[in-house]
Amino acid sequence: MNGFPKITVLIISYKQENLIKRAIDSLLQQKDYLYEICVSDDCSPDNTWEVLQEYSRQNPGLFKLHQNNPNVGIFENIEYSWTMPSGDLVYQLSGDDECPDGWFKSVVELIQKENIDYVNKRICIYGDYKCLYPNGDYFIKSNSMAVEPYDLVSLKIRKFIGNRSACFSTSIMRQFFKVSRGRSYVAEWAQEVQLPLFTEKAYYIHKLGNIYYTRIGVNMTFDQKTKRERIDNYPYMRECLEGVGYSFSPKDIHYVNLQKLKYEQLASWSLNRFLLIQFVKIRARDSKYGLFNSELMSFKRTIFAVLRRLPHHKPIKMNI
Repeated sequence: MNGFPKITVLIISYKQENLIKRAIDSLLQQKDYLYEICVSDDCSPDNTWEVLQEYSRQNPGLFKLHQNNPNVGIFENIEYSWTMPSGDLVYQLSGDDECPDGWFKSVVELIQKENIDYVNKRICIYGDYKCLYPNGDYFIKSNSMAVEPYDLVSLKIRKFIGNRSACFSTSIMRQFFKVSRGRSYVAEWAQEVQLPLFTEKAYYIHKLGNIYYTRIGVNMTFDQKTKRERIDNYPYMRECLEGVGYSFSPKDIHYVNLQKLKYEQLASWSLNRFLLIQFVKIRARDSKYGLFNSELMSFKRTIFAVLRRLPHHKPIKMNI
């Protein structure tokens, strides 16, 4: 580890006894680059905790384990996990996802090549991520826009970049502040946006840094209660960020309002709201990102969703 950054992998887990082995095994294939693996389990009622303890016994000194008692919900569990890392860099991995082989080697090589000061500066290294469906269909989301001269928060809320694959300075995580409201999904975006908010310098590697297994695991669908909670997660995100001094551009404020309208439409469709969405969508467009860049990305996602529902024999692959 001499001369290497100390990389902490941070995992949250819940009811994943049959999935978490895949996540951890993907890390152990690269453990020469890892300083510690921290796992916060949310009082899983299955054998997830026993699986974690067995891995810890087999790899002395590598694992740092915590279990909530009682269960606190995903967002409070995430916020507890923020207290666990003691390395220089943090990589977050869900207990039902996977870290592609060679990702940490690529991160270390970039740091050495670019002489990146990951200790004194709050840096974030982005890669791409794969969204993989059970039948083998997948799309790859690029985070290449992270190194463009744009505001990272604006890119994040517009979904031009995502946190999956990110490897970032621990000093960024030390800036994170609690936003959870019990088990409510209203906190989802207020947590997600804190990484770009506190990043001073972003880098990008054209390589997969995360494999997200969708339609698998605990949260495969949202019930009506959760859908209602998610209606306000963009406005709540805005409230939290403005509370620490961040200023949204007028275009981004329109975009925040647009997302609220879209969530409301998902919960209860109406023609008037549909027409209002089209009007706000025009006001939210920002020419510096390309007038129709967001629409193109949404169109690709829609085409992918349609194609994968049609009968097909070979997996569908798409770059988005």
